[in-house]
Amino acid sequence: MALDRIRVAAAVEVAEGSLLAVQAAGKKLLLSRVNGRAHAVIDRCPHMGMSMAKGTVEGGVVTCPWHNSRFDFCTGSNMDWASAFLGVSMPKWTHKAIAMGKAPAPLTVVPVEESDGQVYVRL
Repeated sequence: MALDRIRVAAAVEVAEGSLLAVQAAGKKLLLSRVNGRAHAVIDRCPHMGMSMAKGTVEGGVVTCPWHNSRFDFCTGSNMDWASAFLGVSMPKWTHKAIAMGKAPAPLTVVPVEESDGQVYVRL
């Protein structure tokens, strides 16, 4: 089954070190640029399913604003799991409680293409 190519932003809107929230085919996505290349993930933290649009991205790592879970923005890999409550770091002994029994999981990465100054995803 071929994935549909959908325009989601002008290339200049996708900046290094920032997140751009967009929608495509009914899905909420986050876009960012890492080392000059545009990347996209489904805007849904796998911990509690909340939006990560108000999170931060630095050095290709996106941090969830709710529980500080950190992910590689290019691969979706989980790097740190549920270490905060509402963005406030908590002692290590509380991390399992914050995780609420959920095992670390990756973000869903979406294929991205750039051409003619536009960014496209394949869904």
